[in-house]
Amino acid sequence: MAGTVREVEIFPICIREVDVLRVEDVTPGMRRVTVGGPSMDSHVRDGVELPPVRTSGFDDDVKLLPVDPRTGELPFEVPRNSDSGAVEWPSGSFQYARTYTVRSFDEDTREMAIDFAMHEGGLASDWANRVQPGETVLMAGPKHSAGLPAGVDWMLIAGDETALPAIAHCLEQLSSDLPATVVIEVAEPSHRQELKCEAPLDVTWLFRSENGGESRLVETVRAAQWRPGQPYLWVAGETLTIKPLRRWAKQDKEIGKQFVEIAGYWRHREVAQAGPASTVAAEVEIDPDEQLHEMSELLPPLAIRTAVTLGLFEAIDGGADTAEAVAAECGTHPGATAKLLRHLVLMDLVSVREGRFALTEMGMILADQDAFASQALHFDKIHTRLEMAFLGLLESVRTGAPAAGHGFADKQQDATFVDGYHEEVAFGSVYRAPALPDSVDFDGVRTVAIYGEGAGVYADNLARVLPELEVTLVGLPAQNTRNLVDVAESRRSRIEHIDSSEFTALTTPVDLAVAVDIVDCHPDADARMLLGALGASARRVVVVTDLLDPETTDDHETEADLLKLCLHGSGHRTEAELSALISEAGCGEPRFGAIGWGSTVVEFTGTR
Repeated sequence: MAGTVREVEIFPICIREVDVLRVEDVTPGMRRVTVGGPSMDSHVRDGVELPPVRTSGFDDDVKLLPVDPRTGELPFEVPRNSDSGAVEWPSGSFQYARTYTVRSFDEDTREMAIDFAMHEGGLASDWANRVQPGETVLMAGPKHSAGLPAGVDWMLIAGDETALPAIAHCLEQLSSDLPATVVIEVAEPSHRQELKCEAPLDVTWLFRSENGGESRLVETVRAAQWRPGQPYLWVAGETLTIKPLRRWAKQDKEIGKQFVEIAGYWRHREVAQAGPASTVAAEVEIDPDEQLHEMSELLPPLAIRTAVTLGLFEAIDGGADTAEAVAAECGTHPGATAKLLRHLVLMDLVSVREGRFALTEMGMILADQDAFASQALHFDKIHTRLEMAFLGLLESVRTGAPAAGHGFADKQQDATFVDGYHEEVAFGSVYRAPALPDSVDFDGVRTVAIYGEGAGVYADNLARVLPELEVTLVGLPAQNTRNLVDVAESRRSRIEHIDSSEFTALTTPVDLAVAVDIVDCHPDADARMLLGALGASARRVVVVTDLLDPETTDDHETEADLLKLCLHGSGHRTEAELSALISEAGCGEPRFGAIGWGSTVVEFTGTR
């Protein structure tokens, strides 16, 4: 699949109240809380029928929302499960939730063990330290499971105590023909755990107490003996500690990004001692003029993206600490670079002391060119290239059409844009395609045609889980070529393709047509024609899309709506708007359902 060699299953994200069954200390540094109860099975909550908990991956995670120990209640309204299948997170609740790895799950007893690395001052850690059997806690997830990597010869696994539950779980799943080299760092020898594994192992335990409290995780991973064949690197722990391994894996070891998974599970923060005055929060009146000025400034997003694209944060992280050194590293004009650095200091992305520059905590986030934040803010990467369509917002609002020079059709003239766009859509499909068989009834379906960029991921998943299906990709030749790359080589021979426009009805109708993220890429008149062509090609049609709630208070949703307007002259349609288009195309009454990750499946009968 695109972007990963781990097969992914997607599950609906549900809020459920689980019972604490047992609490035990695995070591002096790790406490295990086992949860279970009736809510682990299918049940009704908030008037919504929830599915049973499912989890099979070694690093699956859940979000826990423990109550305030002083009041015994949550400091906000309890999150609810909505009819659409999404969790309604009240303001402040999502940030309050704490993410933990599932240590184990017993399918028969429906009991889940969650291990907590014990430390003082953490919300969830404090909860685990005091919780007793018989209490309850709100839990969301797991939202997906990822299997062991396919097509690799060995694994290099490393992490600190926060990663230990996932590492131990991973080792228990390894088969005897997948050897692993493992590096685990904990505070002291008493925190060491017994590990079970059938595979050949080379395990190194590190103890910070034997090194003055300092970490030796990175240097030990770098020095690990290299096994022959294709490795899969899995590392988790403190974000800044493990960060150097990203560059090492990419540049020194030249491991393909689909074989690398480095996750920051937590971030070390220095907490200043608060004085008595700091316990009282002063009310600050916000000046509307100042607020409007901050909201309307154009420079901050452009300055950040310029610095990211030039590699300025990466240069400082690598040791360049003067304007001249940064300019030399980035290939920029020294005087102009000094001006940009001066402004980045005022934005609290860079600090300066005696003429020497360093990164602030926010700047450190942008120093990793492969991290999501940097990828999203790079002028040459797909996120920013799409968002530059906002430069045509005035014209699009005036006309309702894509902005000339900024619309999607204009951007497609650049081949690198098309490739980047495909990679982005395909990556998103990895997290939606596995949910399709659970969202759509495939009984009686023998032939399926799949349309859209990213359709290859859906085709690959259907061929894997429903091998009796006859799956065909439909699209223009270049798109079919891109989509076929996302099909596993072992299944590629089973996937047919038809080189044709999605606006042309198939001469031989299929049982089911699946259109992935293409209806909202066309204005109403074109979308109506497309829906008619899909309806004429299949007995049933499924559209995978994002809908807009007209009452939404989420500015990310309204932003995405306006971006689609600028790119395609469409926007994200509401359920009523899409229903009207389907009806006008002569197709049957639509049924709306959730496919997860905020997306919707819309199913209706065709005209054949």
